[in-house]
Amino acid sequence: MRKSPVIAVLALLMIPSLAFAGGGGEEPAPEGPVTVTLGYNAFLSSTFTDAPAPIDAIRAELARQYPDIVLEYETMAQDLLDTLIIWMTSQDTTVDIYGIDEPWVTQFGRAGWAVPLNEALPGLDERFSESGLETFSYEGDRLGVPFWGSVTGLYYRTDILDEYGFEPPETIDEMVQIIQAVQAEDPEISGFLWPGARDEDLVMYYSTLLHAFGGSYLNADGSYAFDSEASREALEFMRQSIETGVSPQVVQNWQRTEARQRFAGGNGIFLWDNNDLVIWLDDPEQSQISGNWDLMPFPAQPDGEEVSITGGFAFAVNPFSENQEAAMRVMEVISSEAVQKGFALAWGPVQYFDGLYEDPEVQNFNPNVDRLIPLLERATNRPPSESYAQLSGMLQEELNAAVTGTRSIDSVLASMAERAQALRD
Repeated sequence: MRKSPVIAVLALLMIPSLAFAGGGGEEPAPEGPVTVTLGYNAFLSSTFTDAPAPIDAIRAELARQYPDIVLEYETMAQDLLDTLIIWMTSQDTTVDIYGIDEPWVTQFGRAGWAVPLNEALPGLDERFSESGLETFSYEGDRLGVPFWGSVTGLYYRTDILDEYGFEPPETIDEMVQIIQAVQAEDPEISGFLWPGARDEDLVMYYSTLLHAFGGSYLNADGSYAFDSEASREALEFMRQSIETGVSPQVVQNWQRTEARQRFAGGNGIFLWDNNDLVIWLDDPEQSQISGNWDLMPFPAQPDGEEVSITGGFAFAVNPFSENQEAAMRVMEVISSEAVQKGFALAWGPVQYFDGLYEDPEVQNFNPNVDRLIPLLERATNRPPSESYAQLSGMLQEELNAAVTGTRSIDSVLASMAERAQALRD
């Protein structure tokens, strides 16, 4: 059920001390418009459909609700993190609102680089799913309003499984057995496709496997568990899937694009990837497997856990902003159904606004969105870190060494644990 606009209005009225007139009317409202600057990369002005770009959707709703606020859009470089770290450490006021990536939340939350939204935007918990808000929370503080997200899963060829009489696999072992049975009859087909290159996608794939084999990121004492038995099994599966032909050897050099292209081209049984393929795998101009695929949570071993690794961005408020009151009003607009719907129409799923995908227009722009519900129920963040860029870079290097066989798995496991802990000391 779509939420009533009355809820949004009531939530807005609950925001404490956001009136420009100041507390108790002691100061007059400023004359003229107030400018709020939002910083994000160039994608905000892009649309992948015939719907308006998200920046236009934000401005349109802002003009409707708060015509006295002007929104400026600061186009930032694609790699936002380095710039934001410089700005925050110098208490820069260039932007009032900025885009924050999910892996940066621990770092920004610990440093106090994002204004907690719990009291200023109390309606968030009523409007957004818990998984979306938790992705951008630190120690109970809501630090961001999600506007786009992603979850990972396992794509599979329904026609191939039907032809050979198989049901979708419930464990990793079952997936391997299916692949080996099909390849015995058709040795040219690729079995399981995934990105093994030194890239962030490899960290997300490893995170999937770590949980699937029963592991977790941290030990009970808070230290990293990258040298656990489950981590060993995850790395061994990566290596062995290549050595046994379950996965083609070239996956060790692949980024996500190459893996999905082979799957969409019809030469693959299974694919680990993000959810965004659902909007074009049935497009005959881009896919040769239209109508012959499905998506499910990545299977786990009997003692493991099925997880969908999250990605995506939220908007956060700069604690050094000189326009925090107006910035909060812009954040309220961004959290509205109208703007969240604008992102869904222009960019596709995932938005975490409750009930959004029950909207017929959103469903029309987002085919197969119903396949994402089981993935969202299993949403899990990437490894926590106060220095995620360094942690991810280290993991990419070590994991790729395990995938390519340039180092032993024992060596990689020990190095991952040691180097990860060094980042925390």
